[in-house]
Amino acid sequence: MKTKHVRDGFMPWAAIALGTTGYFLAHQIGSDATFQDCRAGSPWIVILGTLVGLAVIAVGALGSWRVYASESESPARRLVAIVGLLTCVLFVIGVTLPFIAALVIPRCWA
Repeated sequence: MKTKHVRDGFMPWAAIALGTTGYFLAHQIGSDATFQDCRAGSPWIVILGTLVGLAVIAVGALGSWRVYASESESPARRLVAIVGLLTCVLFVIGVTLPFIAALVIPRCWA
């Protein structure tokens, strides 16, 4: 019963919380693999980090979408959910563009 209450309270915020986490993961994995250690960096690490980040963002967006799509939710919860969904769009752009740059720019400016 208590976990259901916590889950219901978190769901409108899922896109913001998990979207930020996914963006952070993709950014850190990608930047560490691209710039920190030129000997160990690989495009596969950047691809994996981007996919993990996008998956976490998608899970958060799905949670908030379920709240937004439900007709029985209050307007305040639906507003938080749609704001979270819109931030997920920005997070996806913020993950995808550096991913493209990491693949186009030579590793460690070789």
